[in-house]
Amino acid sequence: MSLSGRRGRVLLLDTCVILHYLLGDELADKAEVLVKLAVGDEVTLAVSSEAYDDAITAFRSKGVDLPTVLKALEMWAAIPHQVLPVTAEIAVEALRLYSLHGGRGRLHYFDALHVATAKHYGLPLVTSDRYVIEHSKALGVSVIDLRTVSYNSF
Repeated sequence: MSLSGRRGRVLLLDTCVILHYLLGDELADKAEVLVKLAVGDEVTLAVSSEAYDDAITAFRSKGVDLPTVLKALEMWAAIPHQVLPVTAEIAVEALRLYSLHGGRGRLHYFDALHVATAKHYGLPLVTSDRYVIEHSKALGVSVIDLRTVSYNSF
């Protein structure tokens, strides 16, 4: 899948970026910058096709009821973004990364899929995940720490 012809820089978002925005937590203002830039067609936001499952799993594991999860997904759908499919190559790379870096307090499996997707499509990954940020070189991915995002970043 090509993202050529899109205006602005293309950024792959970790699911956590969307969750920060939707939940209005301490990093919501940083995530909102990205949403506003996308609405203004200054950047193109992309997510891995598994990001929706990642979000649903996160909500359900915290006991969030289905109507609330559905509302969150509807709000997400209103954010301009592209969906990048997880291919067999991405799944293989994600499992390889997880086998090397996975475990409690390390790389989570869903995050391995985000990293592998970013690598496959040659995109920077925007995340707040400290493990991914601190180990980006070993993971072979370019990252943007959500905490550093501003309107002047792009």
